[in-house]
Amino acid sequence: MKNREYPENREWKQKAFGMPKLPSGDMGQDKVLYYILKMVKDGKSANTMLNIEGSNSTATLGRMCEWIRPIGLVNKEKQVWTLTELGEMILERQDSYFSTAVFCSTIVFMGEILFYLQKPKNSQELLKIAEEYHLNWKTNSEIHNRIKWFRDVDMVRFEEYKLEYSLTQKGQEFLQQIEVTMPSETEKEPDETLLETQLPMSEWASTLKPATTEKKRMAIGYMPGKTADACITISAYLQLMNQAISIEEIREYSKVNYQIAVSSSNMFLSFLEKIGFVDRISKNMYVTSELGNTWLEKQSPVDLIACLDARYLFVYELLAELRKEPKNAKTLSIIAKVSYGFGRESIEETRKRLILLSAAKLIYSVTNDKYGLTARGEKLLDTFGIVSKESVKSFEIKKEENAGDCYNDSCESLITELRLSSKDSYNPNRFEKAIRAAFDFIGYDATWLGGSGKTDVLIKARTAPKLSYAVAVDAKSTQSGNVTEDQIDFDTLKDHRKLHHADYSAIVGCSFRGERLLNRCKEHKVALIDVDTLEQLIRNQVEIPLTGEDYKKIFEQTGIVDISVLDEARNRTERYGLLVDAIVGCLVNESKDEVTEGILTSREIYRTVRDDERFSINPNLDEIEDILKFLASPLIGCVGKNKDGYYAIGSLNEVAKKFQFYAKSCKKTS
Repeated sequence: MKNREYPENREWKQKAFGMPKLPSGDMGQDKVLYYILKMVKDGKSANTMLNIEGSNSTATLGRMCEWIRPIGLVNKEKQVWTLTELGEMILERQDSYFSTAVFCSTIVFMGEILFYLQKPKNSQELLKIAEEYHLNWKTNSEIHNRIKWFRDVDMVRFEEYKLEYSLTQKGQEFLQQIEVTMPSETEKEPDETLLETQLPMSEWASTLKPATTEKKRMAIGYMPGKTADACITISAYLQLMNQAISIEEIREYSKVNYQIAVSSSNMFLSFLEKIGFVDRISKNMYVTSELGNTWLEKQSPVDLIACLDARYLFVYELLAELRKEPKNAKTLSIIAKVSYGFGRESIEETRKRLILLSAAKLIYSVTNDKYGLTARGEKLLDTFGIVSKESVKSFEIKKEENAGDCYNDSCESLITELRLSSKDSYNPNRFEKAIRAAFDFIGYDATWLGGSGKTDVLIKARTAPKLSYAVAVDAKSTQSGNVTEDQIDFDTLKDHRKLHHADYSAIVGCSFRGERLLNRCKEHKVALIDVDTLEQLIRNQVEIPLTGEDYKKIFEQTGIVDISVLDEARNRTERYGLLVDAIVGCLVNESKDEVTEGILTSREIYRTVRDDERFSINPNLDEIEDILKFLASPLIGCVGKNKDGYYAIGSLNEVAKKFQFYAKSCKKTS
């Protein structure tokens, strides 16, 4: 008989995938949860370190809040963590039955473990059962995380001599009070739109003029109630504002009907205004817009998606990404950041889009954590001619392959793989290979070594052996994305540097945390390169290529590297590129002049080029002479020279083709 005081069981596909990794120490995870919630209630800073007796965890309050947010215990508003109503209830009750019921109702394969432990089982047997729920876990980690909670609240015991888990009396009693999901209830959803012959979108919605990409927004923002019920919620607010209404009345309506604070009400009102459904007619008065009233006639979820795509990033494009293959929210959030203009990785914003697209039956749940495109979604993409950017695939680059060849035209696949693999802690080789590919792309001779006693990746500058240098690179992939001091063995890094006769040591990870880590890196002369920095280096190399000698300044640093040390080299290279363009352009323009007959001296070219606004510092005569000699050399041959001066041979386009030909030849040689 289900305990009616316990929260309703979420639909399986709406449950959180991972179990929060709460440190326990001597307290037990349930007590730690109450301790975290109390810190949030007391308004402690997100940077506050947890002080748990018996635990050496260096986690901050903000990190723990990120872990428990999917369960619905905390919210983040204006960079401040606050308790939700459910979080308040857990803190007030501090009852292990109730807090466990919350976990079972919001996390996949939680209560189900108790169900299957009515007969003793080991970890491997539970992992096998998890596969029936389409949970493709590669290790026992997620099983053990859940078991740890149950053992801390005395619902599960471990029989060491059998290496099996079984229910305690308390666990048996609790199991009778909760709902569990059977494997058959998690089967792949059918596509309800297979028999549709037309896309059910209103004509006005199909002709909406979208904002430019630069003006589209990333954050959809807060919505009262369930995101899946967005159409119902939006409809209620638009009807409320059918006639002009004050913001105070809107806030009161929000408080009474959705129990939300003023700040949340303001955020939703801002969303309605940005999507174009309401107009602000004075400082404190709002009214439903013409577009809002048009949408109200049908209240169609598909029409709502069209309105969202017109104002927000990564809506139709998300569908295009799913057309290639089913993906989960984590992968999509990385693709959104790398390829579609998101300023940061945001699983939360991606999930909002997934829920809204599901409600519009444009996508459906393929497995618990992956979504695929429905027939309706296919029709939408065909109707508007939406295609995805370059195919993003998980890859393994062999040592003999040249990553630069694979990603010369676009580096987005490489960057996406770096971000995905940096959090794939179950498969460290994947991140190591992605790092090798990244440095190979930048221009290093990069070798993936891995294995016991060796560095993960060894990179060498491509130049004469006497002038070259080597860097022993250690890869740190973590599920949370944060690399801390206790995950790094500095003595081993020192040994790796000696073993491979490397000049420098570097660590690459998703992100780095902790003052102690930075201090130890300075002490041991280790450079830290996070994924954001490595991404920027890759993008910069595409824009303005530098040499290994230029990049040496990166590895001469300790702690988190600052890539601004490359600005001088980048500016110099960019300046030379602009000078080539300006000089050849000047000669080409002059080639039609009847007085000069297209022949100019270097001084005459200088007088023209010095007024070019692209140069913050005027070019000098020596620079112009050097570039003219280069362009007039047999290698390039786009500028001729006689006793009177220099003249153009061909156009700028022909110069570009020459450079492309030599670049292609160099690539074959490498």
